[in-house]
Amino acid sequence: MEDSVTLNLNPDEQEAVAALQQEMHLDTPEEVVHLLLRQAAQRALVVCPSCGHSARKNTSDEASCVSCMSVLQLSDGIWQVISLQ
Repeated sequence: MEDSVTLNLNPDEQEAVAALQQEMHLDTPEEVVHLLLRQAAQRALVVCPSCGHSARKNTSDEASCVSCMSVLQLSDGIWQVISLQ
């Protein structure tokens, strides 16, 4: 079962969604929004380099893995394990 969300977009946002829909060859504006949400989620997620599971950010440059409990630190744009549990 999918939940439904209604978005009220201003004319500029509607135009942007329509342009993206055409550029990405998608059938509906909903597909555009789904794709953008997936992309944003991927950017926000931290993947543990030790085990490959998701990690939870503690601060902007530190995270802890929810699976193997490794402590990660962001260094030069790369998440690195600084402590294995």
